[in-house]
Amino acid sequence: MRSYRERDEGSGKRALARGSDTRGRRDHRRRSQSARLTVELRVRVPASSANLGPGFDSFAIALPLLAEYEVRPARSWAVSVDGDGDGIPTGDENLFVVAARAAARAAQESLGAYHVTQRSTIPIARGLGSSAAAIVGGVVAANTLMGEPLDRRSLLRIASEVEGHADNVAAALYGAFTVALPSDGGPVATRITFPRTWRICLLIPREPLSTEQARAVLPPTVTRADAVFNLAHAAALLAAVLRSDGALLSIAMADRLHQQARAHLITGLNEIIAAARDAGAFGAALSGAGPAVLAVAPTRLATRVVAAMEDAARAAGTMARGRVVRVRAAGADVKRQ
Repeated sequence: MRSYRERDEGSGKRALARGSDTRGRRDHRRRSQSARLTVELRVRVPASSANLGPGFDSFAIALPLLAEYEVRPARSWAVSVDGDGDGIPTGDENLFVVAARAAARAAQESLGAYHVTQRSTIPIARGLGSSAAAIVGGVVAANTLMGEPLDRRSLLRIASEVEGHADNVAAALYGAFTVALPSDGGPVATRITFPRTWRICLLIPREPLSTEQARAVLPPTVTRADAVFNLAHAAALLAAVLRSDGALLSIAMADRLHQQARAHLITGLNEIIAAARDAGAFGAALSGAGPAVLAVAPTRLATRVVAAMEDAARAAGTMARGRVVRVRAAGADVKRQ
């Protein structure tokens, strides 16, 4: 089993960049094509929570809710979903398939057809990175099937192009706490260890909220004051994580770019965040585009924080379930069966 946070970065076409001769390239392709006829893979990808308040479309953490994909050769692409697969495409429009083909195009390699069996504990349309998990699963699987011609930054770029932004896919690919930023050559991400004594308190509402709907309510422009506010608080949040400074985190997890614009879409959002803080959380924020809410708390208070969030949701008239988890250190991993 190999975790993609351990990959070294290099060129997008490793074999060609190293100047292999024609015979070497033929041998590589022959081995890859032979392997594709018989290989079976199992890919696991974590859920993710993006933004964490001020880090809009940049910060994210990996969570220990997993999507698992079993990949076997087939005559045509097809996806079977074990469990709740309502609304998930089972053919060419499935994000796993879309991402796998995008990786093959980027590598300029051929990729056969496969049957994919999907099992996932990531709730769909809750702001927990279910689409990012499918996309990362697809690029990681395709890269393994092709003999790993792509480095992890290339995988990040491809996954980000399919997803539309890099935050969730970075955490799903690398694990831990990630900061993703744009560059002329595509997004770059760095992985940072999350404090071991902190816990993530999740509140997951029963009703879903589509990312498209949540993005549609965002203003097209922001004021300079709000941009500076988020820049300063994002920097403080990063410092708080690096120093394990809960007091600083309690100041840093504030936002002026997206959260209040979305508040009317999530019943009781402000009350839930206030309840989490009152119960001892360092801070709380909307998870991604929502409707899930995330709080960060010391281990000893995490159960109390989750209970307070559930009570606040109930008082606001919405049904939601809470759970306490740790940030997952590992990103996507792949294992040959």
